[in-house]
Amino acid sequence: MKEKFKGNNYIYWGVTLFGVVAAAIILVFILLKMEMFFAGITKIIMVLMPIFIGLLFAYLLNPIVVQFEKYTDKFVLWIDHHPKVKIKNRKRLSRALSIFITYFITAAIIVLFIRFVVPSLIDSLNVMIANIPMYVNNIYDKLLSLTKSNPEFVKLVENLNTDITKAFSNIVIPSMDTIVLNITQGISSFLKWVVNIIIGLIVSVYLIYDRESFMGGTRKFLKALLPEKAYDTSIVTLGYINKVFGGFMVAKIIDSILIGILTFLIISIFKVPYALIISLIVGITNIIPYFGPFIGAIPCIVFLLLIDPAKAITFAVLILLIQQFDGNILGPKLIGNKTGIKSFWVLFSILLFGGIFGFVGMIFGVPVFAVIYSVVNNLINKRLVKKTTV
Repeated sequence: MKEKFKGNNYIYWGVTLFGVVAAAIILVFILLKMEMFFAGITKIIMVLMPIFIGLLFAYLLNPIVVQFEKYTDKFVLWIDHHPKVKIKNRKRLSRALSIFITYFITAAIIVLFIRFVVPSLIDSLNVMIANIPMYVNNIYDKLLSLTKSNPEFVKLVENLNTDITKAFSNIVIPSMDTIVLNITQGISSFLKWVVNIIIGLIVSVYLIYDRESFMGGTRKFLKALLPEKAYDTSIVTLGYINKVFGGFMVAKIIDSILIGILTFLIISIFKVPYALIISLIVGITNIIPYFGPFIGAIPCIVFLLLIDPAKAITFAVLILLIQQFDGNILGPKLIGNKTGIKSFWVLFSILLFGGIFGFVGMIFGVPVFAVIYSVVNNLINKRLVKKTTV
């Protein structure tokens, strides 16, 4: 019996040693072939991109589908009561109807945006680009008028204007071939993304339609893989992640859309130029907590100063009032304190993730940090409880 036990013990340590050596070899290979390793990871991610997009769409649209199901359930039940109609699976039909309604409304919103907003946006951009030389000349004339009493400064401004013109001729014009190539590559990349999004939409339909099956499979996999305590902890953590991302991000997106629309309406009333472009910038950057309003507003104010200083001051006052409304009324109503972290940590997460991952990091930094903060806080509390009970 003892010999059998010893034999099993040798096998255990042999397998462990083999695993450690194999892991060490893999780690050394990764370190030596770092570029190849990350290139392989990137390729796998790009191949699976439609799946990731599908997961994202399913995650964002599933709550809307669930809301519609409350009404389609009643509708399908009402049809099923008809003597000439017999529905085999009411739940499946109800879900199919709610998915169709959700995706139809989403597609309609996108089509309306492309049909009415995008052309106006392109026209505004074309006008803005065409007028840039005029704005530069206006600044040049104003600088000359302000500095007539100082001949040396006038000469400096004239030289600066000449240098800008030369730089444009020497840098931009010779680089036209590269610019055209970059535009071509950009169009190709855009078309790939369109294909990925279409496939992702199809994937998301399957994910939502069979969501119980996918969620059940995930739970079963985690239960088989993890010990009981780790499984329970992972389920609680995943629930918290869902609450933070589903609550905070969706609420913040809705808040930013409303602020973008409100900005467009108000600055249009006050006849601020390029209202559509400015409100779009304000709406997009508003997704970033704290810094978002400044990141969006300051470049717009600077640009408006080049066109019309009076309109720039008007916009600055209006955007300040809009942000006060968002910060004190609209934001708290929609978002509240869904992350569960203090203002300091919100600021810290934006600076940290923004510094590492740029604009995307600033958007997703707060919910990601909230999850990390919650996990670390729970671990600390458990350690403290263990210490007090010992």
